[in-house]
Amino acid sequence: MREHVRALPLRLRFLAGESTGSYVTRLAARNGLAVGRLLDCVGEGLSAAEVDPRYTELYVNRAARERLSALAGRPVEELVRALPSTGEEHLLPDGRSGQPLWRWPWEPHGGYLVRGCALCAAARDAGDPVWLISPDAWHICVQHGRFMDNSRDDRDLFIDLSRGPHVLEAERRRAELVRTLGPAGRALVADAFGVLAHPTVGAPRLGTSRTTPLGLLPSAVKIAHVMTSAERRRLAGRLSPQESGQWLRQAASEFGHRVGRSLTSWSAQHPPLATPVPRPQRGTHLPLAAPHQQVGGMQSVDELTCVPWSVLADVERPYG
Repeated sequence: MREHVRALPLRLRFLAGESTGSYVTRLAARNGLAVGRLLDCVGEGLSAAEVDPRYTELYVNRAARERLSALAGRPVEELVRALPSTGEEHLLPDGRSGQPLWRWPWEPHGGYLVRGCALCAAARDAGDPVWLISPDAWHICVQHGRFMDNSRDDRDLFIDLSRGPHVLEAERRRAELVRTLGPAGRALVADAFGVLAHPTVGAPRLGTSRTTPLGLLPSAVKIAHVMTSAERRRLAGRLSPQESGQWLRQAASEFGHRVGRSLTSWSAQHPPLATPVPRPQRGTHLPLAAPHQQVGGMQSVDELTCVPWSVLADVERPYG
């Protein structure tokens, strides 16, 4: 399909993590096209009336991804690195005889549409608002010290974190943990948020206010690092029940007895293993094992955590 589609005259620089709908909307505007006209070149599809990238995500199948790549004038691999929803796990089924298809449903199939950092967008010559597709309902730009979420309120586009260097440092450490451990790192961070959601801890649950993630993140990252030490030994088959108990006592001494009780519940979901779990062949990523055998790219904290209590507050629109 690719050879029949020419690159548009004006190209756009990618923003990491951008939603496909946001990128296509910007690409069409840059070239003076209606979004529907551009999508005619991508393939056949259905959409909600008057689609808006603030509210829904665009999905494509393999053939349509090839066409979008050609229109953008970028290799497919680069497209997939920048636009998470064009990755393999989010592709639509192939059409008849390789027919290119796209869909723009009312709701994203996974994740949240989160406002992108306007300063990052401006640095890449993006004048229009940019929306990211994120596993969680918030995003922290460490470079510019800004917190954005999935609120559509245009009066408060971000929260300035210049007075919260501890939050920015926590986000750096969280990102480094995930880079080092891979999907298992995301699961451990989710579990750390879950530990803080235990009723005995008394911390606010995610979704109780817009700024709750900022208040929880530093503690969650500290807890995730402590859990990582136990999980490394557990997956290597080097954590006995006695050693697990000793680790829990040390963690309770560091974080207090309330968090210690919560970690006891978490530890019960991560019992010692008799045999080690094979490690990935390359890199430093931890292997995945029960209770986290699968980690989807757009699974949120409350979907990933193994703790048996609710992490997310039961409100209709927790982040506006």
